[in-house]
Amino acid sequence: MTFALAVHSSKGGTGKTSIAVNLAAAYALDGKNVCLLDVDIRGPSLCSIFKPDTYFWINDMLSGDREIKDTIHDVSERFGTKGKFFVGYSNPDINQIRELARKDRSWQSNALKNIIKGKKELSGKNIDVIIFDTSPGVEYESINAVAASDIVLIVHNSSIACHNCTDQLIKGIYSPLNKQCAIVDNMCHPNVLGPSEEKRFGINVIAQIPCMCNVATRNNEILSLTDPDHVFSKAICSMKNKIEDFYM
Repeated sequence: MTFALAVHSSKGGTGKTSIAVNLAAAYALDGKNVCLLDVDIRGPSLCSIFKPDTYFWINDMLSGDREIKDTIHDVSERFGTKGKFFVGYSNPDINQIRELARKDRSWQSNALKNIIKGKKELSGKNIDVIIFDTSPGVEYESINAVAASDIVLIVHNSSIACHNCTDQLIKGIYSPLNKQCAIVDNMCHPNVLGPSEEKRFGINVIAQIPCMCNVATRNNEILSLTDPDHVFSKAICSMKNKIEDFYM
């Protein structure tokens, strides 16, 4: 059975994409067949990390112009993963971003149907894990990914704004959709790191990752693959194991 996970946050700048990419890589390294999808159509990031040569984009799948198999790319051989590792990219062209930002609710409703259809197609191709890298906040494309997922991984930081907005997301989006959730505290500062919380907002806190400058300076790497002994990589691996133990 295919397991879908949305990596989401209430605010930008929480390190959501780094966690999505490294978590996908960790699953693939462990032998799972993984598909990482960039549904942050307003601020796509995966192209910058993987630098693909592609003709079709996740945008085309959302619009119903292409099937998902046409928009994903196998990077398993490039990274030497034990399991298959597919990536689907959102179009970084500014004109495409503007066009999709203007889409109405009818288009977004059809996009959700196409995401669910794509999820079924990936399940038929023996994909074990789908990871959605979403845009922050309550944009329709993010809520669609949340709706299509089995669990929401909430990437949280120590700011009051993030705390308050996360509380609103839980009450206004995740709970009404009856979604399983888990919290990841990312980029925690030393003066904030204290005894590990087991729960916040009634939701399991499955990781507390300290702020490390070399994670930002090495953002051209996938640390789970290139440096598995790094503190960040070990946190990702622990997170992966907890998701498997408690949610899958």
